[in-house]
Amino acid sequence: MRVFFYLFYKPKIFLLSIIGRFGSMSYRRTNTLLGFILCSGIVSCSWMREAELPKTTSPSLFRSADSMNTNIESLPYLAWWQQFNDPILNNLIESSILNNLELQSSLQTLEQARGQLLQAKLTWIPTLDLLGGYTTNPSLGDIGTFFGAWPTYTLNIANMIQNQRYASYQVQEYEAMVNGVRLTLIAQVCSGYFTLIAQQQQLYLLNQLYVDIAKLVSLIEQQRKIGLDTDINVTAILSQQKQIQAQISLVQHNIRVSNNSLKFLINENPGDIESINEFNNYDFNNFHPGDLPANVLANRPDILMAQYTVQKSHAGVGVAFSNLFPSIQLDRFFGGGSINGALSSPDQYVKMTDAYLDWGISPATFGQIEAQKGAYYSQIYQYIQTVRKALRDTDNSFSFNNRVNEKYAHLSDAFNLINRKYNLQDGLYKSGLISNLMLTQNRIEVDNMKITLNQAKLEQALSLVNLYQELAGGYKYTYATESLNLSNKKYLNQD
Repeated sequence: MRVFFYLFYKPKIFLLSIIGRFGSMSYRRTNTLLGFILCSGIVSCSWMREAELPKTTSPSLFRSADSMNTNIESLPYLAWWQQFNDPILNNLIESSILNNLELQSSLQTLEQARGQLLQAKLTWIPTLDLLGGYTTNPSLGDIGTFFGAWPTYTLNIANMIQNQRYASYQVQEYEAMVNGVRLTLIAQVCSGYFTLIAQQQQLYLLNQLYVDIAKLVSLIEQQRKIGLDTDINVTAILSQQKQIQAQISLVQHNIRVSNNSLKFLINENPGDIESINEFNNYDFNNFHPGDLPANVLANRPDILMAQYTVQKSHAGVGVAFSNLFPSIQLDRFFGGGSINGALSSPDQYVKMTDAYLDWGISPATFGQIEAQKGAYYSQIYQYIQTVRKALRDTDNSFSFNNRVNEKYAHLSDAFNLINRKYNLQDGLYKSGLISNLMLTQNRIEVDNMKITLNQAKLEQALSLVNLYQELAGGYKYTYATESLNLSNKKYLNQD
């Protein structure tokens, strides 16, 4: 049986001699003493405890909001884009959630973090070595066969607790990251879709304007030929016509880009997105996210991510500190062997037990601790900055949404006045009181106002999408949550 001794046990003689200095102290009492030492160290070190988030003061209400609505629990689940009753938009959102590559990649990163957490949890389970073989090496002792099982348990309680805590916060951090990617994706799809149909409307309006300018060119040419107009006016109108042609070419390109961008978001090859609604049929004046208190930002994935990053960094300091604590090594060997015999008929069975303390302190550990502290304090400042930035951006988005709505209202009034003027002039033209030339000039003025109004409506749409994104609306939306009837109408404030 010297084979067992030389192969597996001799390296532990020195450590066993150290354990032997405890004298008559029993194995259980030794473990109790070591456990007490470790637990005392863990409790006494503040870095081994849960992190406390830095205190941040937030206003009760956004400055640009008018009233308070405290019912914000459903906001992350709110499929706010469904208020537009556009099945194409709804399908694009759902397709992006299922197929977007960036989102899928972030989900796999989350799975990696979950695997690391599982790994940290499984370190509490002893490892098991199964041994067996045959030796003819004289230096190891007798020639023969051997077999056995060697469960080993290396126990650094502090390190195990901190590593598990670190991995747990990392999982929550990556969950917030996934939610942030989903929130951004929903906003990108909505912005891209509204931009696309607004560009299609703009192309239609530009073509209409081009036709009216071409008519005006013809009328001015007729006037010039009979000496009632000059080449200067003809040249000016022709210049406008060329400018409209240039705009049409650019918008056609932008439509292609918008289509391809949406296809990319849903993980499809370049192509066209079919739309059934015209942009001028949308009314963004009747929908608002609501005036919400500033604590709605607790729903934001970026703030949650920053919060968990702080807690993870704090746990990272604890992991570094845990390297200063001892490890308990527990071994127990069960085996047998035979001299010039078979494993099935061993000559002797062996049982051996080790219990010893391994307390190795590396000076480099202190440098690691200081480095982790620096990372932790850096994340604290990053967290505070994230909260401040979220408050700033959300209040700005409230303000911008209010301003673009006012802008669109003023432009709508202006358009109504210009259109009324044109209708009156049309009546005068039919009565023979004004020329076709004058009527066409006023028609071009109406065309230009329609283009301006279309651009203002797109600003409305994009500001509304951005505001919902700042308020973290809808990032937890799934097919399952849709059936929970969480689309609370009061959050839409539909007039």
